[in-house]
Parts: sequence; C-alpha cells; structure tokens
Amino acid sequence: MGPLRRFLQSLRQDRPLPPMSDRSLPCSWVLNGQLAIGPMPRTARHWQQLEEAGIRSRFSCCYPEEESALIVPPGWSSDRVSLPDHRQQEPLRQERLALALARAEALVNQAAPIYLHCMAGYERSPLLAVGLTARLRGIDPLAALAWVRRCHPMAMPIYDHLVMLEILLSTRPAQGDGWATGPVEPLLGGGNGP
Repeated sequence: MGPLRRFLQSLRQDRPLPPMSDRSLPCSWVLNGQLAIGPMPRTARHWQQLEEAGIRSRFSCCYPEEESALIVPPGWSSDRVSLPDHRQQEPLRQERLALALARAEALVNQAAPIYLHCMAGYERSPLLAVGLTARLRGIDPLAALAWVRRCHPMAMPIYDHLVMLEILLSTRPAQGDGWATGPVEPLLGGGNGP
C-alpha cells in the first residue's frame, strides 16, 4: 500500500476521537488579546494551554451542576452567570442575559484576556461573545455574529436567544472602537477563520 493511500485511510471519519482529556482544547480568539471562547476546560492540560496563551481569567455560562468536577487553578479570576442552552434548563430571561453580558464585560475590562466558555462552546458562550463583540467594537449584532462565526466556526447560538440579545443591545449604547486589529489567530490549535 502506498504512502498516500495510508494517509487517506488515516483520515477516515469512522475512527473514534481520542478522549477529550487527550485532545487540545478547541478554543478560538474572538477579540485578539481580550476574548477567547470554547468548551469547558476539563483537564490540567487544558488550563495549561490557556495559561500558555496568556489567559488567567474565565467566565462560565454553565450551571453549577455542570461544573461539579471543575477545578479552576489557583490565581485565576473567575465569574459565572448560568444561561440555558438547547436543553432548556429554564427559559432565558432578558434580565439574566443582561447580567451575564454586564459581568462578562466587566471581567474583560478588569482582567483581560478572558476565556468565555460553556459546556461545548456551541451555544451559550458564542451568544455572549456576540454580545461582547457588538458592545466592545460598536457594531451591530448581525455583524458581531458573522465575526464570531468566522473566528469560531462551531458557534451556533440559539435563534431566540440572539433575538433577545439584539433587543438588549438596542437599549444600551455601544462603547466600540472598531474591529480587532491584526489577523485572527487560533488559540493553540483552536479552529477559527483566517
């Protein structure tokens, strides 16, 4: 069997992925030097990956029971506001979303860069990343969503939550100063745009 054929067979999709603890954390920079997003760090290796990227602050959208085994390393700044995902743990209320956005923004302003996470990095953390991007860069939510999806292609915020976010953002003036400068770069192997 030739080397090309062996290589192509090694790429087959039916091979199981290694356990999360053996993989890098699939996270992405959304605002260079300020905000990265992705799934919940589960191992010491994941926390080390974040620290090597210069991150020592995290904001979680998870519920306490989702983080029961989570151990945040000493010296990290940490905050959390629990938000529902597709499992609809509870209805998302505008006040809760406003609180999450305000506290995440405060953490960015006080202890950037921060790592914004939920369980999988698909719905809740991208939702807040859209809100933060719109607020901090002074852009509309649709442009912020496009930017977050470009940086973190796995982002799939829930449509109704995005509508609520848009209403919330329209009632609060933006502070923005334009797009992030410089090229978007993956956070140690995270998959994001160019």
